[in-house]
Amino acid sequence: MVDCPEDGWVPVPEKDLPVLLPNISDYKPEGTGRGPLANHKEFFEVKCPKCGKPAKRETDVMDTFVDSSWYFLRYPSVGDNKNAVNPAKTEKWLPVDLYFGGAEHSVLHLMYARFVTMVLHDLKYLDFDEPFPKFFAHGLMIKDGAKMSKSRGNVVNPDEYVEKFGADALRLYLAFMGPMDASPDFRDSGIEGAKRFLARVWKLFSGKTKSKKDTESTIKLHQTIKGVTEDIQHFKYNTAIAKIMELINTLYAAKAASPQVLRDLCLLLAPFVPHLAEEIWVDVLGEPFSVHKASWPHYDANLVKAEEVTVVVQVDGKVRSQLSVDANASKDKDKVIELARKDGKVSKWLDSREIKNIIFVDGKLVNFVTQ
Repeated sequence: MVDCPEDGWVPVPEKDLPVLLPNISDYKPEGTGRGPLANHKEFFEVKCPKCGKPAKRETDVMDTFVDSSWYFLRYPSVGDNKNAVNPAKTEKWLPVDLYFGGAEHSVLHLMYARFVTMVLHDLKYLDFDEPFPKFFAHGLMIKDGAKMSKSRGNVVNPDEYVEKFGADALRLYLAFMGPMDASPDFRDSGIEGAKRFLARVWKLFSGKTKSKKDTESTIKLHQTIKGVTEDIQHFKYNTAIAKIMELINTLYAAKAASPQVLRDLCLLLAPFVPHLAEEIWVDVLGEPFSVHKASWPHYDANLVKAEEVTVVVQVDGKVRSQLSVDANASKDKDKVIELARKDGKVSKWLDSREIKNIIFVDGKLVNFVTQ
């Protein structure tokens, strides 16, 4: 656009598009509120396309969220030099199935992306008008009670933790910290706990566990497969890991595990601790191929159904979630309360609230009473 004293705002003629930006070496602000393009006389001072009199070119660029509002449309068509959006590839790959982003994306980038998509749809360039059918806003990482930032000096360097504890321990801890949409507090003690858990896993597989079929362990395995599968599908990685920990506790208590139970346990561990799972899979279990190429385990619905009960979770008397819990574990007050706290549907109602009392009814109900 060109700002003319006589004609006002005048668009650059289509024959002169695109407008190429000049090379600028000095981008330092001058405190005038004008962008660096205004200091480039040849670019800034032009003639009005309408009347030919001296005018000034617009130097402010659009928000970066606007700039990135169509990148997902281009991704499938990278390499196509004739079409910005290849129709065949767009039909195959788009719209985006799932979009992960921060909370600010839901009102900035997402808004512009939806606008651009809807305009292109109205112009018949796209067959869909919503770019992201499903959006998930993840939480922020906190360190020592404050949001991580360079100014506070509380930024965590993952390389240092990988060097000290290992990639699997860090990965496991991050997944176990809390619900994906929460803002957990990163603490060294937590990753140390993850490291101890991995040592316990290795001991279970490499130790002298009796290789025999145990009914309780088999039932627990199938319950765990079902629970972990569902939790992963809903991004509840923390509760998925908690279920795996419960299974391992059961195997330690039984002091026995069939080869099939151990094999399926390794498969359940693989998404969270890929390196350890790979070593166990090949070197301990003797499998000839990668654990990450193996099929995901299936559960027996009859075994799962027979041993599970539904526990209703309330906050101040209002139902916020339901938990499918092992019939025996449903009587364990501490265990059920722990599972309820980790449930994303419940935790968001407990954040920043003081719990005055917890009402527990065996196998039926948990009610958090807050102020």
